[in-house]
Amino acid sequence: MKKIFQYIMLAVVTIVMASCTSDIEETTATTGKSNVQLVVGEFPAFGDSQTRAIGTPDEGKTSWAEGDELLLEMTSKTLGTKYAAFTYNGSSWELTSGELSYKEDEVPTFPHVYYAPNYKWEAGKLVLKEGKVAGTDEYIEGKANITPNGQAITVKFAEATRNYSRLRIATMPNKQITVDTEYFTPAGSSDMEQEGNYTLTSDGKGNACLYGTFENNSEVTVKYREATLKTYKFSKETENAKSYALDATVISANSAEEIKSAIKQEVANSKTAIRLNLASDAGANEFKAIREAFKNVQDATIDLTLIGCKEIPADGLKELKALKSIFLPDVTKIGMNALSRCVYLEEICAPNVSTIDERAFAGFIMLEKVTLGELTDVRGEANSGGGIFDDDNWAQYIDLYLPKNQEVMKGEFDENSNQYIWKPTGENYFAPDFDNGIFLGYQFNSVKSW
Repeated sequence: MKKIFQYIMLAVVTIVMASCTSDIEETTATTGKSNVQLVVGEFPAFGDSQTRAIGTPDEGKTSWAEGDELLLEMTSKTLGTKYAAFTYNGSSWELTSGELSYKEDEVPTFPHVYYAPNYKWEAGKLVLKEGKVAGTDEYIEGKANITPNGQAITVKFAEATRNYSRLRIATMPNKQITVDTEYFTPAGSSDMEQEGNYTLTSDGKGNACLYGTFENNSEVTVKYREATLKTYKFSKETENAKSYALDATVISANSAEEIKSAIKQEVANSKTAIRLNLASDAGANEFKAIREAFKNVQDATIDLTLIGCKEIPADGLKELKALKSIFLPDVTKIGMNALSRCVYLEEICAPNVSTIDERAFAGFIMLEKVTLGELTDVRGEANSGGGIFDDDNWAQYIDLYLPKNQEVMKGEFDENSNQYIWKPTGENYFAPDFDNGIFLGYQFNSVKSW
């Protein structure tokens, strides 16, 4: 006679999370023919180091939650090795795949038990689930045993093997970010990646996590779309089972007064990289507040990132001598004179802009790089033949970056609007016959695709 564990039900689950060394929980359930126990210890917490240092506190996962899965491997002399997955339904653990079986007079062993949400059993091996990426969740190995009477399986994580650290990235709530890594070994893998790229979505508190080991001098760059939020280099290898916090937070401000106060505080704190999250419909009043906040900053020292807003209105950021670079990841329209006479500006990045009005980029003497989205509507002064840049040949010093699908733009005078309007022609700009460094009637130092 053999026992086959095809469904394990726990009558009561009450797990105490005070510390990861407390006694394991014991709960008994009765099946049709035999008395069976599944005894699961509490979830092991990360070491409390820098976890709460930045942004909204997040100590990480501390208890079992509905949907959690345990992956068990069991071996017996007669029936060999079996693999199974148990899922927690909020009150009990259920066998959801595989089989655990052994003869009644044998004592099986459990070589491995894992909590590894990204993985599943396949042909006796742990493999990544479809769409999952190593390093984006836990990979903890615990221990399992069967009691001497053969009536219970006990699972413990009090001495769990967690040979990796956690990097908690504090950023904007519920946003998708990308993380570029160097010399990083993801949890669940033994291969160090010289270069890696991860797409993460932050939770409602603004936290997103990577799990793995960062080597000495490994580098992490956090981006929201094309805007860099944070670059950090580790000065030593991260410690196992310890959590680290990385500040990629963004200041959220809605009213004009909030915006002005936030920027002034950042400037007073000698911050040179200022990241501001604005309302999508931020308009003239909000941008006036930005100009006033930078009014007394004369040197080109500020790298400004404006997230959330869809439009830079006419005159919105004109004559800001403090700007060294500006990143506008969500902007789709840049109005007339919006960035004119920001004389020390070296870089403009607006990868989603499609509409630009006259003289939006006029009056630069230091501009070297401009990244734009797929342009569909560019407007200029009636008699200038275009005019979003200066007409005195400064464009020849600028490297212009456009999407690969950017079309050739044709300009003509529109009597109804009394403007010179450029529209796409249907021909790809980067076809061999068109890539000559000329765009919108300007000769650039280069025109490249991004």
